[in-house]
Amino acid sequence: MMRAEARPPRRKWPWIVSGVVVAALGVAGGIWYSASLPDKPPIVIGSPGPVTPPPRNDDVEPTGCLGGDSRDTAMVLAAQEAAPHTSNGAVEFATSYVRWLTRYPVPSPAEAEAVAAAAVVDSGAYDLVGSLADEPNLSGSLVPNGEEFYVSTVPGVWNLESYAGDTAEISVGVGVVIDGELHPQFRISTMLTLSWEGDAWHVDHANQPRTTEELFSVGTGYTGGC
Repeated sequence: MMRAEARPPRRKWPWIVSGVVVAALGVAGGIWYSASLPDKPPIVIGSPGPVTPPPRNDDVEPTGCLGGDSRDTAMVLAAQEAAPHTSNGAVEFATSYVRWLTRYPVPSPAEAEAVAAAAVVDSGAYDLVGSLADEPNLSGSLVPNGEEFYVSTVPGVWNLESYAGDTAEISVGVGVVIDGELHPQFRISTMLTLSWEGDAWHVDHANQPRTTEELFSVGTGYTGGC
C-alpha cells in the first residue's frame, strides 16, 4: 500500500520551469522541472496491489487508481473495462493509460501490442508499438537514460478539456517516482483524446499538452492516488 500525505495548495505554488515536448514519439507529454516548489518529505510508494475495478455504473470522482496499483497491461485493461461512459470514466481511463505508459523500462513490445489492440482506436494513426520500439526516455531526461522510474497520481491533477458524450479530451498531471520515492519537484503533463467505441473508452490520439505550470494551476486533484 502507498503512504500518502496532505498536499500543499497547488494554485499557490510559485513555478520556475523549463521543458521539452516528446511529440515525435507519438506520445504527448509536457515534461517540466520546477525549481521552486516547497520542500516536502519523500512519499514512499509501496508494492502494487490487486486489480479491483469498481462496478461499471460506479461514477465517482476520479481516484487516479482505477484498475489497481500496478502499472502493467492487466491494470490498464481492467481500467478500460471498469471505466463508465461518463466524463469521470474518461478521466480515470486516461489516467490509467498515462500510469501504464510513462515509465522505464518502457512497456515491452508484447505489452504495447496488447494495449494497442484493445485500447487504441487506430494503431495506424497512433503507432504506440513503434513509438516504444527504441525505448525512449519518457521522462524527457528528468531521469537519466536507463534509470528506472514510474509516475504517481498521489500529487496528480486532471482537467477535462472537453467532453461530448462519445469523445473526451483529458489532461493528466503526475509526479515522478525514482527509487521508490516520489520526487518532490518533478512533474509530467499529458493530454489525450479518447473515443467511446465498442462499449469502452479508447485512446484516439495524443495532443499538444498544456504546460505543467498551467495544468497544476487549473487541474483538480485525485481523490486517492497510486
